Amino acid sequence: MKSYWYVSLTHKYPQSNRSTGSMRVVMSVQIKKNASIVEMTREATPKEIDACKLVYCGYGGWKDKHIQENIEKYMKL
Repeated sequence: MKSYWYVSLTHKYPQSNRSTGSMRVVMSVQIKKNASIVEMTREATPKEIDACKLVYCGYGGWKDKHIQENIEKYMKL
């Protein structure tokens, strides 16, 4: 399954809004020492990007080369 991949520089990520019953958009979060890796079912909105300090890493599967390269690049910041 293809997903949108982001690195969260503040360990924050978009939360689903339970009051409106909205669909869950965050599939998984991997918390690392310097940042978190966030897998989403849709693109993050500009508001979510600003609030959570998300950096876009690409669209695709976890093992895709471009995803791994971009995540590795941003995890070193």
